[in-house]
Amino acid sequence: MTEYDDDFNNLMKCVGEGSEEAAWELVSRYGEGIRTAVRRVLNVRLRPKFDSLDFVQIVWTSFFRVRDKCERFHRPEELVAYLLTMARNKVGMEVRRRLMTEKFNVRQERSIGQLCEEDMICRQPAPLDIAIAHERWEGMLKDQPTHYRRIIHLRLRGYTCEEIGKAVHLHERTVRRFLQKLLDTTTI
Repeated sequence: MTEYDDDFNNLMKCVGEGSEEAAWELVSRYGEGIRTAVRRVLNVRLRPKFDSLDFVQIVWTSFFRVRDKCERFHRPEELVAYLLTMARNKVGMEVRRRLMTEKFNVRQERSIGQLCEEDMICRQPAPLDIAIAHERWEGMLKDQPTHYRRIIHLRLRGYTCEEIGKAVHLHERTVRRFLQKLLDTTTI
């Protein structure tokens, strides 16, 4: 065994024992290699979604979760092979998830610029939604005096509280208080 192997074995022993300094040393020695491997296998379609460092962090998280098995690596090459395989597997799982499943398939995503005009226009509510809204509207208005009903109608037409106050001969603050009280008591 060489001095280099002794240094590596000591480092792995310290990592296994939970040494934070040893963990940082391990990350600084092998992190860039993992990042390079991730860059090689990360699909072009996923690059806007993920940075290579995302996968590097996932690899380290998985590795340090089972740090009690660190002593099984006797040479740096064994550790590097393990970490690179883990990185390729993590990227591969995400590629399959993002390119081969319906739920997360990036091939189905469209930018806002690609959306057709009809997709951006609000769809009409279903008849049931209209009926429910009408029922709620009637329930909200039925117990209100006539001038309060007029306030609600004017507000729905886009009038400001000041304009409504002038139209119904009430102070603007009275109109605001009524509308706020109505909002607070109405359940949607």
